[in-house]
Amino acid sequence: MVGHQKIIKLLSRSIEKNKVAQAYLFSGPEGVGKFTLAEKFAKSLISGKKFTILHNMVKDESAGKRGENKKFLSDLIILKPEVEEKKEVTKEREIKIERIREVQKEMSLFPSQGNYRALIIDNAHKMNKASQNALLKTIEETNETSIIILVTHEEGKLLPTVKSRCQKIRFNLVADGEIEELLNDPEFLSKDLISKDKIISFSAGRPGWAVKIARNKKELHSRESALKELKKISAMNIAQRMEMAEKFSKNIPEAIKKLEFWVWIMHSGAIKDFKNASRFFKIIEKLEDSMEKLKNTNANGRLALENLIMNL
Repeated sequence: MVGHQKIIKLLSRSIEKNKVAQAYLFSGPEGVGKFTLAEKFAKSLISGKKFTILHNMVKDESAGKRGENKKFLSDLIILKPEVEEKKEVTKEREIKIERIREVQKEMSLFPSQGNYRALIIDNAHKMNKASQNALLKTIEETNETSIIILVTHEEGKLLPTVKSRCQKIRFNLVADGEIEELLNDPEFLSKDLISKDKIISFSAGRPGWAVKIARNKKELHSRESALKELKKISAMNIAQRMEMAEKFSKNIPEAIKKLEFWVWIMHSGAIKDFKNASRFFKIIEKLEDSMEKLKNTNANGRLALENLIMNL
């Protein structure tokens, strides 16, 4: 677990002082380590072992003995959206109320082996309204030995009533130096020789992306392709721009990732070219506005992308 030292200290102190909240909301950009830290925090609570900061990494002392760690797994419940793939497009399904009701039964029980029973809902924004209302009841009626952690990179899709019952923990992008430290660990590198500087640059401040790029050349090529596409836009005519928008609209989740990467490129450009920073920030504003529209299931994805690419 790289970065987020203040968050790690905060959670560590809450364990030491026995001031653990009943529900947490871990929010922030995708790929920054929210789920990883949520899992380690939950395991520490369940096992009664500490997790501490060691060389910018979270040391999970409950993982010391495999048998002991395995014993506590029955008290850790992880709920994620189901994934479907159609025509090479991967999409996450909604988390429906039936799945929430299943975990409600488990969360109503006391821990079977550990000190706590923990529920982690990854990509919690995929819960529909009915699911969130059902979860609200669980949060309000949970016993003292239960803890719920919601993990999301789209906090705006969660109901205000759900968010108000959680202790909010906000994650941000990670500094390049911390990602470089992560990449010094052989565990995270593939055998293929990929430039460390390129991995850091293309990770956009996200340790999760850095690991994916280091381990999978397809991830690297995807970002190289996104960078080339961004550079080409200014020289494109109207027909070419419309063609690019149509291509992007066929895979909206992938298009959102490209736009997130473009935002990072624009931020880097603003830092390097301070005199023209306002121009970069205008483009960032357009990109972020388009991403919000694309994340709205009722929006016309192709139209949003056409408007964006025509105006870049």
